[in-house]
Amino acid sequence: MKTWRPAPSPTRYVLAALPLLLLPGVVWLWARLSERIATTGYDPQAFLAGVALCLALVLAAMLAYMAWCALTLSYTFQGDNLVLRCGGVSHVVPLAGVTGVVAPGAEVKGKPVAVRWRGLTGRVPGYLVGPGHSAQIGPVLALATTAKSGLVYVQTPGLGYALSADRALPFIEEIGKRRADAEEHVAQVAEDIDRSPRVALNGLSAWGYGLWADRAARALMLAALVLCALLFGYMSLVYASLPEHLPMHWNAQAQVDRIGSPAELLRLPVFALAVWLANVGFGWWAQRRERAATLFLLAGAAAAQVVFAAGVLTIVLRNA
Repeated sequence: MKTWRPAPSPTRYVLAALPLLLLPGVVWLWARLSERIATTGYDPQAFLAGVALCLALVLAAMLAYMAWCALTLSYTFQGDNLVLRCGGVSHVVPLAGVTGVVAPGAEVKGKPVAVRWRGLTGRVPGYLVGPGHSAQIGPVLALATTAKSGLVYVQTPGLGYALSADRALPFIEEIGKRRADAEEHVAQVAEDIDRSPRVALNGLSAWGYGLWADRAARALMLAALVLCALLFGYMSLVYASLPEHLPMHWNAQAQVDRIGSPAELLRLPVFALAVWLANVGFGWWAQRRERAATLFLLAGAAAAQVVFAAGVLTIVLRNA
């Protein structure tokens, strides 16, 4: 087993430092939120502080994940395979299935390789991880740290990999040598060996990939979360204007049979959030066993937000 590191990039260490730099902001937002609720109660400013705190935590988690990907980026020769690791994702490329290797600056079809990257790929200096498409090569997946002029393109029948191995020419020579050994091994065993690349997941990537990669599940999960956030936002707008004593429940004769305080009404969006968390957890557990059960649970989480919102609106509007 022989491992090649990507070309050095100071951006990797900047990415590792950014989550730590966000921590003081997270602590300040938490203190601000606690102070606001203790002195004023729940109001639009408290809601906005809570949203800002959640967004700061999400941003810190995303930056930490990017830093993990950048710091673990490596290209390892394991037997007859080239294993490209980035965070918790490993792309296993059989060397016998490699159809070509393009050196940095080399031309394909009479032109230097040009790739149109998708989404945010290539937007962060020194962190080129994500999909793209090249007119010469076809679909490309970048797992690199350097600019496109220093990339090595490893081609397979369905996908090309853009790599930024340190000491590119010795890396290409190593691929050529191991490709020949892999082809000789395949010829010796005389078996039909799968030459298609595959993806192996571990750690956080394996934990969340199944649920997040399912478009329907992701849409239901995010839709329910947005509905819950809107319910909290509505409560922040009306909370200060609510009377000290609220009719909370009516019997079959439309008579009030329970009185409560505004703080009790605030429990409804909290319960809605708890339902969302529980259903997402159970949906994640069920996803590998029965996808329909996962979609049912996530749809139930979205429906629960509507039910709790209807309860809040009924109480608030009857007291308007």
